[in-house]
Amino acid sequence: MTKKKIAFILYQFGVLSGRSNGVRSQALSTSDILNKFGDECVLINGWEHYDWKSFDAIHIYGYDIAIHTYVKALSSRNPNIFISPIIDSTKPYSLYKWATFNGFEKLRLYSNNYALRKALHLVKGICARSEHEAKFYRESFGIDPQKIFTIPLSYGLEEPENIHEVLKKKEDFCFHLSALYQDRKNVIRLVEAAKKYNFELVLAGNKGSDEQFLKVKQAIGDAKNITILGYVSNEELKEIYSRTKVFALPSINEGVGIVAMDAAVYGCNIAMTNLKGPAEYYPNLKTVEIVDPYSVDDIGQKIVKLLNQKNDDNVYNHMLSNFSGNSIYSKLNNMYDGKNTDYLR
Repeated sequence: MTKKKIAFILYQFGVLSGRSNGVRSQALSTSDILNKFGDECVLINGWEHYDWKSFDAIHIYGYDIAIHTYVKALSSRNPNIFISPIIDSTKPYSLYKWATFNGFEKLRLYSNNYALRKALHLVKGICARSEHEAKFYRESFGIDPQKIFTIPLSYGLEEPENIHEVLKKKEDFCFHLSALYQDRKNVIRLVEAAKKYNFELVLAGNKGSDEQFLKVKQAIGDAKNITILGYVSNEELKEIYSRTKVFALPSINEGVGIVAMDAAVYGCNIAMTNLKGPAEYYPNLKTVEIVDPYSVDDIGQKIVKLLNQKNDDNVYNHMLSNFSGNSIYSKLNNMYDGKNTDYLR
């Protein structure tokens, strides 16, 4: 397999929001996979000079209102452009399609979605993280299916050396990791479920400012069964995942949820939101419950069910078989080579 030189470009807001940005994290994780298997992945720095023709592929992560102009200019230097737009919308495909036509170029009036539609028709390939996301590109943007490559994300943490030793360490608590202050992470309903169904809940992640976290803090109140850890390192995460019996991600808006994939690699039972994209990653697994994120009772009852269910290596094996670095690398190479194996099937 010929080794490649690939440029990764991050959209502007991803630069502004820093390490907490999910698009940025996805790009860095994919870059690590490419470099691990011998390719040269260059993270583009706006202050450097580049010979754009020297790259075998240019991969853009995210988009904004300037994406069409940017891709048009870049394609004159190197046409081998691929893009991961990252669409987490829960809107119907037909409604989203309407937004992609919301523009009038002569007056320079157009939306982000309109700019993206124009750009997608110029690039060589579009990378989707799930079939649900791929359907947006086919039905809402009108893209030829042969240009769309469904490439799932890989889990972010290294696998444990011995999963069966990890499974012996499980303790009866539910763990949640996210930007805790963001409404889309649905932390307040998770807290309400823990209080109503009296299970131990551990929360970790970015709490935001005191003002941003206030609603979650008020929801917790004086509950003794809820612990807040705040930010934890990857090494600390491995130790927590090793002890966690159930990991819950009941988001009302979520693209994939790598934190849940990491938990699965450490043998946790998973309570996953019923949103189509994330749920695709866990088909018919007995240690996974798909929850209605708008129902405190459904969240609570299914977490309790999982807490009463023995952990096994089922979901761990599923992750290794489908979402390992080796599997993702092979799919990325096919995309950069223009070999759409999903389409050919």
